[in-house]
Amino acid sequence: MRAQPRWQAAALIPLAVGLGWLAFGWAHGLVVAILATCAGVPLLGCATAIALWPGDRQITQYLAVSAIASGLLAVLLWPWLGLFVGGGLIVGAIACFLAAGWVATREAARPLAVPEPPLSLAVCRKVATDDALLGVFVAGARIPRGEVVKRDCNELRALSTLAEQGYWHNGGKDWHRAPGAPRDFRLVPASAQGFRFQWLNFDSDFEADPALPGAARWQAHRPNQRMAARIFRHEGAPRPWLICIHGYRMGVDALDLSLFRAKRLHLKFGMNVAMPILPLHGARRIARVTGGHFLDGPMADLVHAQAQGLWDLRRLKAWIETQQPGQSIGALGYSLGGYHAALLAAFEADLACVIAGIPLTDIPAALWAHMPTLHLRYLEAQGLSQPRLSELMAPVSPLHLAPVVPRERRYIFAATADRLVDPDQPLRLWHHWDEPAMHWYHGSHLSVRREAELLPFVEDALAQHELIVNPGKR
Repeated sequence: MRAQPRWQAAALIPLAVGLGWLAFGWAHGLVVAILATCAGVPLLGCATAIALWPGDRQITQYLAVSAIASGLLAVLLWPWLGLFVGGGLIVGAIACFLAAGWVATREAARPLAVPEPPLSLAVCRKVATDDALLGVFVAGARIPRGEVVKRDCNELRALSTLAEQGYWHNGGKDWHRAPGAPRDFRLVPASAQGFRFQWLNFDSDFEADPALPGAARWQAHRPNQRMAARIFRHEGAPRPWLICIHGYRMGVDALDLSLFRAKRLHLKFGMNVAMPILPLHGARRIARVTGGHFLDGPMADLVHAQAQGLWDLRRLKAWIETQQPGQSIGALGYSLGGYHAALLAAFEADLACVIAGIPLTDIPAALWAHMPTLHLRYLEAQGLSQPRLSELMAPVSPLHLAPVVPRERRYIFAATADRLVDPDQPLRLWHHWDEPAMHWYHGSHLSVRREAELLPFVEDALAQHELIVNPGKR
């Protein structure tokens, strides 16, 4: 961690902008004054918190969100505020946004093995973008309380009892069954975002272990029992395949296709591409928002979610092998998809390569890092601790399951200023994987789409293991 000042001078920026909103807003009538108060008060609150109670992650998250909201309000109120004041408040919103990123970058602690990101405007903007998304996620997340917490405690105690009785054999590997390829499947032509592909659908056939708590509840999610994957396949001779695994809250066309640069992989590099939909995401969702209840559902369901994700990926791989036997198959995952790619590396030794991008590797640690402080204390007072939950998830954790894909076929890339997945998590996977090829970029979780330096790292890995059919077009 960088040396910390007693007082954060950056707090003066939202303080000045917040006061400006109140001063100018209340000079233009009641409606403008109320809206100006809605913009100014959160900025003043964040400024006070940064100055007097620094260190809480949520302060910079809400400052980033408040900065965006105040900028939008300044545009909306431009006709009443005038060119000079409205423009000044927009500039102030940008300054507050960058201040959020600056404070978050400065306050962040990271292992010595992780390169220190520069305190540049570019990095601060990327970090603030992460924080803004986190602010929305945390503010809208389902926070367990009351009877829900009691249920979670009881189910985790039951899971703990099974673990203590030796229910998990061989670290949990023997617990996972190897799925067969689906015999009954459908391929439906589709198009989105200018891409043409096929939707592959088949029954997941995953059955939650009835000995585990919450199994019946998990099986009751009917939309989740149908597996879905986008398939980009060339006609003619068989070609290598790449399984692209999306992240949390994704599984929709607009996000997945651009993240993986599907057209580049399929058309320019000439490979076949499979893009599976993880449980409870996209077409398999059970909530209004994609990914709902995957990480914010009952805590015992975390085991079922990861177990089914692994099962579905192995079943998809088996389908590919029956369609085009002998072809090389690689895996590339981002964030939660990196978690599942790492799980796949513990079971499928013949994968050509596995690339874990900005990988989430310890879900309980991530939940505890982003949970509101008071509620975190409440959960721990009820007996729910992050280390114990991490231990109970060992059978579905890439940090506990030994990889079977050879070291030279494992790759990791991660962000030095990641706010969603602490840099400690991919670093722990790197150590667990015997320190394979690793690339750190000075950016955040969400900036991964625009980090041009990542392309050579990923594409070199794909080319080295002969997944790229047209290497001259790189």
